[in-house]
Amino acid sequence: MINKKLIILSASLLMSIATFSQKSEVKAAEKALKGNDFTSALANISKAESLIANADTKTKAKFYYVKGMALYANGTKPMNAEKAAAVLEELMKIEKESKSSKYSAEASQTLKNIVIAVNDQAAKDYDKAIQDSDLESFKNASSGFYRVYNLSVRDTSALYSAAVSAYYGKDYENSTIHLQKLLDLGFTGVSKTYKAENSDGTFRYFTSKKDMDTNLRLGIVKNGNEEVSEARTKNIYKFLAMSYSATDKNAEAIVMMAKARSLAPNDYNLILDEANLYYQIGDNIKYSEKIEEAIAIKPSDPILHFNVGTLNMDIDAVKSKKHLSKAIELDPNFANAYANLGNLILKKLDAVQEEMDATGMNFDKADQIREEKMLPILNESLPFLEKSYELQPSDGGRIQLNSLYENLGMEKYIE
Repeated sequence: MINKKLIILSASLLMSIATFSQKSEVKAAEKALKGNDFTSALANISKAESLIANADTKTKAKFYYVKGMALYANGTKPMNAEKAAAVLEELMKIEKESKSSKYSAEASQTLKNIVIAVNDQAAKDYDKAIQDSDLESFKNASSGFYRVYNLSVRDTSALYSAAVSAYYGKDYENSTIHLQKLLDLGFTGVSKTYKAENSDGTFRYFTSKKDMDTNLRLGIVKNGNEEVSEARTKNIYKFLAMSYSATDKNAEAIVMMAKARSLAPNDYNLILDEANLYYQIGDNIKYSEKIEEAIAIKPSDPILHFNVGTLNMDIDAVKSKKHLSKAIELDPNFANAYANLGNLILKKLDAVQEEMDATGMNFDKADQIREEKMLPILNESLPFLEKSYELQPSDGGRIQLNSLYENLGMEKYIE
């Protein structure tokens, strides 16, 4: 009986010693934290890690506070951002359950600072990627925006930025995953912002209508209004379509693009995106159809007419000539349109050549066909090809013109 009591007393004594040691280590870690010695703070806090589950609420709160702040290290350890955030969120959960708030205000502000810092770096990477056309920077931006999403799950706009950055970085796997996640979450991207005018004519933005109305009532700002952003759902479908297309999942790409178009059937840029999708998968008929849809909306775009004209050079000569001529009308300096129109005319030579070949050894007949049919075609094409070369000289254009001059018996030669 005596032995049993001694054993119970010994176990109790061991628990007390462990608790004392735990509190001592947390206290030492807190002291190191105050001195900005984050390495020592983490070293001491790790010694208490295995015992913290059984600690009292106050000790737990202090433990998570010290650990989270030491990991954050005043923002000097960005690689620890997610770990620090997870620890600080645990701290706030503990204090909420115990109805305490000793550390929560500071923890909440630190969490905001972490998110802001990660988001700012991601935005810098994105700007660099745009400026330098750098795929790696796009991937870094995507990774950063995804970290923001993980740090603040309600911020689905960060997930959208991660998806778009991944696409431009040619990381189609992550782009597809993020975009599908947005659809699963029902993300639309629609948001409200509140804007009012300062006395100096600049604008101030507010996060809520209540804040804006308060400032309006106090006369601090004037002319307040609410702005609603455009939905991004069509863009999600569009980027999904292009991501699928880039990985040869053409059937899925067509389905996604159709969904995008259904949300904005008259969106000019989206029509061009759909046209380009069909071009990439080799469906020239659908590509031409979509380009003509775009022309119906914007008939003054010479590039659209050039594309339709070029695409139909081997399919429909009449349509090709019509659109290439229109491209030149809209842009008299469109060198490639002149070149293609000249070459479209030269395609008539195929039938003439067949006719000449059929004359056999009848050289007089062949010469007659040459004079009556071949030379007029060469003369018809010549001014277009000369104009193209004048606007945009090239070795190919020079060789072609010299050949024409020779066949026409002209004493001209371009060196």
